[in-house]
Amino acid sequence: MLFLLFLTAANVVFNSVIGYWHVLTAINLILVFIISLIVIRYESKPEEEKRKLSYKFLRIIRFWYPVLIILYIFKEIYLLIHPINPNDIDLALINIDFLMFGVNPTQWIYKFSNPALTELLQIIYIMYYLVIPIYGIELFLKKRYEDFQFSVFVLFSGFYIAYVLYFIFPAVGPRFYLHDFYSIETELPGLLLTNPLRAILNFAESIPAAVTSPQDYVQRDAMPSLHAEIAILLAYLSKKLGMKSFYFYLPYCLLMILATVYLRYHYVIDLIAGAALAGIAVLLGSLMYAKKDSEYAEKSKVNS
Repeated sequence: MLFLLFLTAANVVFNSVIGYWHVLTAINLILVFIISLIVIRYESKPEEEKRKLSYKFLRIIRFWYPVLIILYIFKEIYLLIHPINPNDIDLALINIDFLMFGVNPTQWIYKFSNPALTELLQIIYIMYYLVIPIYGIELFLKKRYEDFQFSVFVLFSGFYIAYVLYFIFPAVGPRFYLHDFYSIETELPGLLLTNPLRAILNFAESIPAAVTSPQDYVQRDAMPSLHAEIAILLAYLSKKLGMKSFYFYLPYCLLMILATVYLRYHYVIDLIAGAALAGIAVLLGSLMYAKKDSEYAEKSKVNS
């Protein structure tokens, strides 16, 4: 709700450069109202009532609405960032990477390219859109509702802080500034799924087919890397909460970090920023839950 109000304020303040700002503002306020109704209606009920079958559908909505909201927010910030701050910082990020390593990492790693590796890492990269629901389903089906809410708070805190930073540090990534976007299929060929998965990702990032300057259309969401941040958070949370799926999320996290650079989606400094942001999200979640639910906070300390 707070982030929707933040976006509403951005629409109002920068209305002169944002198309349909009044429509976006109205949608944001309607969503805030709907969220209030859902949460108040569910949380005001005694625990024994919440467990009744008649509240099953409301419980699903109450716990899962953030997943739907984040998809809407992802596209709204696409409409806001470039009009508000049109100054991409990719050249600065390239210079930082070069100062740290003496090479451009996405160019250096190219010598290890292999179609089978490309295929694997492209699959890993697009799994970013699936792993959060999968993680949540595991907790939800086991009726670990407190762990579910804590995880959502930590994960979505990471999302929203990153989204704010996108306004300050807009960047599109090395596939546009260090490489030829349209040469990636010949330079990094995969096997069967790589090209269709790339097309899906390009569509999700609002890149029209066959435009002459795709960097003008893509989302400004490279710095910090949410792919790295979320992968790190899932590995951390699954370990903290004693989930057996940790043994999936740990290798997934390592492969995701490799994929972001190998596939030319991110600079290394993006990953460092994403890792730092993961730490901030964990700290924020721990501090907030120490105030909000001290009993859960103490229990989670013991479990971890």
